Amino acid sequence: MDTYYQIQISSIPNFVYEKPLVSVDENGETQVSYRANGNKIPIKKLPLLYVAGYDDKDNLISYKSLDMVNEFLLSRAIDDGVLELGTDAQGLAHYFSFVLDKQAEWDAEYDEGDFDPLYDDPRPEWSDFPRNKQERLTYQYRDGIKQLAIDGVLAKTTVRQYMSSVVGFYKHCLRQGIRFNNPPFQFETVNIHFEASASSMKAYQRKQVHTTDMRIKFTKSSRSGGTNLSNLRRDLKPFTNNEWNILQAILMKSRRVVRHGNNNKLYSLPIEFCLHPMICRNTGLRREEAASLHLGQVVNPETMIQDGKEVFKKPVMDLGVGDKYQSLTKTAEGFAEKNKSRVTIIPATLMKMLFDYSQSDRYKKRLEKFKTWCKEQNEAGNTHFFEGDDSVNPELEYLFITQSGKPMFTRLQYFTGRWVEIRNTANLTQGIGYPIVGSLHNLRSTFAVNIFRHLLNKKDDYGNPSITPDEALDRVSALLGHEGRATTIQYLKIAQDLPSADEIYEDVLDYIGAFDDLDGSL
Repeated sequence: MDTYYQIQISSIPNFVYEKPLVSVDENGETQVSYRANGNKIPIKKLPLLYVAGYDDKDNLISYKSLDMVNEFLLSRAIDDGVLELGTDAQGLAHYFSFVLDKQAEWDAEYDEGDFDPLYDDPRPEWSDFPRNKQERLTYQYRDGIKQLAIDGVLAKTTVRQYMSSVVGFYKHCLRQGIRFNNPPFQFETVNIHFEASASSMKAYQRKQVHTTDMRIKFTKSSRSGGTNLSNLRRDLKPFTNNEWNILQAILMKSRRVVRHGNNNKLYSLPIEFCLHPMICRNTGLRREEAASLHLGQVVNPETMIQDGKEVFKKPVMDLGVGDKYQSLTKTAEGFAEKNKSRVTIIPATLMKMLFDYSQSDRYKKRLEKFKTWCKEQNEAGNTHFFEGDDSVNPELEYLFITQSGKPMFTRLQYFTGRWVEIRNTANLTQGIGYPIVGSLHNLRSTFAVNIFRHLLNKKDDYGNPSITPDEALDRVSALLGHEGRATTIQYLKIAQDLPSADEIYEDVLDYIGAFDDLDGSL
């Protein structure tokens, strides 16, 4: 009977870890107990890896846990405080699938009569490495996954993250005292030279970075066609003006999309999934940041009469996010401050939409269900929902709530799924000559590049630029909440390199009306 194996990820939602107290009783048996008032660590979603075995009729015949991998994932959440383990789990699932493929190749060639353990290579194992570096699974995986990125099968950022997860796993094994017959990789020290500050006597300074020989390097993309836009990282590529007009028409006008598996019928798109992308596009908020907004951040914009028409006093308003404003923000790993606060901008027209939605019967019904859900969870003792950095605050009135009353920032995959439907609808119904690609995060890129273009195109009374690129960089970095300048500089380069007549930047702020008050808002 032929048997094949697959790596599968099984997730436990809302897992709560309690530190056990282990003791040995009078009979010499191990006993485990827990403190009644001990600290509990809530893990929103704990992914675990298993090896599933199937027969030739696809019947499940075995299901074995990858204990060391699962211990590493649990350690990432408990010891390192990592909130999202999905990427680590996917990276390790990809690596161990590679290991299974290597084992299947070895099994197909194995002949018990001809096999000589002194000369023939042993069966590949994740914990056993040959003396030759290039024959070790870690090095073969590094070279193979790099080729996948070069061929366009995987994004370069995904490849680097997967490789980082594999290295992190083996480092965890080493810290736990596991001894390998040969090292999975070599540790290295890399010297980085950078320009010194004005207070230094030296022109350049050097910093040593401890790393491994598992790091993946890619050659820089060459420019072609007069622009480097097509060579950008996918998460940095902004939508063109034409693309955004098509997407916005679906969000604000038709509000109808195709569903997966049925491209012949249009379905209604709930208003929540129309407002959320509009927020990401016009404020630069990330997916989870926009999803965690609450009514304390939503106001009814003031209006005035001008030339016989009612207009907003401030076309562009401030929007505070982060811990200070009781909403969630993404903070780079390693920073002590969680949910770092910042102030971005939002068009008054969009703020008015959010306010009107908050006054609707639809929203009020969902808010009432949210309050009921919080009460039920408290009575059931499920207090872990309300503990932790990204927990639910029962005192807040979240803007985006599911029909069942759960805050939608705990169901981010809903936004991703609906965005795919919106994008597919644009590609199927608009008849454009090329497919629109890009995730919700590309709306943030579009916001950043357009703000850069606006700032760089501002002129003073003498026709000279009224703001320098460095000043624009600082302002946009503040709006986006970037810890470093690297990504923001990429947006600046896009805004500087592409011609001002490019369609990406034509009428970029038509939806808002004007950004004349932008300088004051920043």
